[in-house]
Amino acid sequence: MLRLPERRKHFMKTATIAAGFLLISSIPGTALIKAADPESHSAPGGGATTNQASVMDKVIVVGTEDRQYKVEKAFGGIKVDAPLLDTPMAVQVVPHGVFEDRQILTLEEAVKNVSGVQASPSGYYDDFLLRGFDNYADVFRNGLKLSCVIGAEDPAFIDRVEVVKGPTAMLYGRIQPGGLVNITTKEPQATPAFSVQQQAGSWGEYRTVVDATGSINADRTFLGRAIGVYDRGDGFIDFQHHENKAAAAFFSWTPSPVFKANFQFEAYDQKASNPGYTAQQIPFDGEHPAPVARSWSQSDPLMWTRWPNTVRRETIAFDSSLALGEKWSITQRSHYFTSDEVQSYLIFGTFDSSTSTLHRRIDYNPVTRDAFSNNLDLTGAFETGPLDHKFLLGADWYRYDEKFLGYNEDGSTPDTLPPSDIYHPTFQPFDGDAIQKGIDVSRNNVLWRSRSTDFGTYLQDRISFAERWDLLLGGRYDIAKDRYSSVYGTVGTPDYPNNTGAFAPGPIDRQFSPRAGLLYKISTNASVYSSYSQSFGTANGLNSTGRALPPEKAEQYELGTKAAWFDKRLLTSVTFFDLTKKNVVEYSPDSIPIVVGEVRSRGVELDASGRVTENISLIGSYTYDEAKITKDPYNGNQGHRFTGVAPHVASMWLKYDTSPGTTSGWAFGAGGYFSAERPADDANMTRVPGYGRMDAMVSYRTDVGKQHLLVQLNVQNLLDKTYYDNGAFGWAIYGVPRMFLGSVRLDF
Repeated sequence: MLRLPERRKHFMKTATIAAGFLLISSIPGTALIKAADPESHSAPGGGATTNQASVMDKVIVVGTEDRQYKVEKAFGGIKVDAPLLDTPMAVQVVPHGVFEDRQILTLEEAVKNVSGVQASPSGYYDDFLLRGFDNYADVFRNGLKLSCVIGAEDPAFIDRVEVVKGPTAMLYGRIQPGGLVNITTKEPQATPAFSVQQQAGSWGEYRTVVDATGSINADRTFLGRAIGVYDRGDGFIDFQHHENKAAAAFFSWTPSPVFKANFQFEAYDQKASNPGYTAQQIPFDGEHPAPVARSWSQSDPLMWTRWPNTVRRETIAFDSSLALGEKWSITQRSHYFTSDEVQSYLIFGTFDSSTSTLHRRIDYNPVTRDAFSNNLDLTGAFETGPLDHKFLLGADWYRYDEKFLGYNEDGSTPDTLPPSDIYHPTFQPFDGDAIQKGIDVSRNNVLWRSRSTDFGTYLQDRISFAERWDLLLGGRYDIAKDRYSSVYGTVGTPDYPNNTGAFAPGPIDRQFSPRAGLLYKISTNASVYSSYSQSFGTANGLNSTGRALPPEKAEQYELGTKAAWFDKRLLTSVTFFDLTKKNVVEYSPDSIPIVVGEVRSRGVELDASGRVTENISLIGSYTYDEAKITKDPYNGNQGHRFTGVAPHVASMWLKYDTSPGTTSGWAFGAGGYFSAERPADDANMTRVPGYGRMDAMVSYRTDVGKQHLLVQLNVQNLLDKTYYDNGAFGWAIYGVPRMFLGSVRLDF
């Protein structure tokens, strides 16, 4: 079972909303879009705006120089839009221009542009390693948490992605210490615009995006945007297919200069055969993954025709902001996420290296998930003598429920599927009717059920003094509760297949999380800073006697410098960090869970993003991360490298535009990604080889009558290198072979 998701309605409801909005949106000859307000006090793209905002500050022509790589401000680091040069922590942004130029289709591919981020060893949900630690499938959408989502946000809905590195519990509560990824969604625009994009590529990839925005009323106080997506194709792995639909309706209401409200609704209807890492799990044969063909799969055609993996989910979000005078405002943010899933997959069971025999298992799990996330912030500014204060007082509440039903085989279950030699795959057809009987019998069996709630209050003060100094002080107090199934209802448990999923007593954790930072402005273009932070992470559940184990905790020391170059067109940063995660669960010789483990991740990160010249834009990064196990009394892995973390990772993407700022011209892009060898287990007995990958792009834009045309071709893995994207737990997954993706977009 792939744990963590919950439920609801149908895709056609949202499609109807989108279609209706398309009809009421006018479509002029020349499309203009409002730029994001630079003084917003909320999550860009989805948040509300204070009285400092103007409804129309700036316009840019669609299809020309809207593909900016330079970002001066970010929300995620301190929960207000603040200049990156004045923020005493590492915050990097993947702007919309990079998404467009690289034709990014997954969140995992987007964050590869940022230092300190690596592929997760698993790769099922939106998982990645941040400073060596897995995010455990938590991402943020406009500052609010989403948990356990595959494709948390369709790229067509994304304006940009922020990566805040290091412990962020002071503002966001219980979260892994490596940092967070915050998705900022697109906003409705006052000036009407309409676009259609058609993409097509390798392995039958076919993707259509329709985007319409504009004012709904005459005085342009009520704005709307509708986006629809259809995406289907196969994969380079045998028997892998997908067919996804998504629709979004975004509305913004600004009845007065002091109040703004936003409403967002998204619906997803996803279908796939063995998504994520379940499509391919290549066993390790010795130190490295077995050298099978890149198209090799342990799956079967029936996983698409009879038991596809499906997800129907919706997100409803609302936020508002009210200005209280010239310097104070109050902002509310809420969203509700619900999902109905069928997690159906044919996966790795056991592997006998002496005979090269792979034993597989099949799981079929209807899953429901519901999550509520709510946040209230009061922000303001005041002075006390020579000190200028920027004040934030907030509270948030989060609840997450999940229930897994159905059938799961465990390692002791006899094979229900024919085994095979991985080097001479001869997977025999299996009896689908017999498998279906097992699925039917288990339909009401509760495999796993959990409920988590978190409530936190926090206070933050940014104090400016002596012209060049900024001091950041903050603290948060959390109360977190967790409840779990008393029995894991798999094959062999007493109540199977009618386990009810009754809750066992769960732990209640209370924690204070501080953060402090000091920044010195060397000039208007450069700053240096240092910071200290603590993190309150995942609950560790109960021990064998039913007593709650203390939760994971972490602390970090960070030192960095940031600078803007070439008339502030290019932003660079260098960061040194030392991050220690404590209270990691180990198991005693008699299998009793004990909180004694510790992992330290420390290193240096380099990032650059923006324009070097009028014609050349870039985004690049380098990471050195020495992630090691520092305490491991039971397994003897102390001093070993931590699973999945490569010590060296680098990325670079360069774009040359022949005529920036004009409606006609060519653009050329090229770049690469490099990862050193990674350990695939804590004992460091298996390894995922290092690799390098090159990508490229060419595009041409021009006006066609009153429309604007953009034609583009991207090539990923240009030299067709064989490499592994993910690897651990006894198996690995190949990275994508050479892949072509073409696009034609018309802006009306």
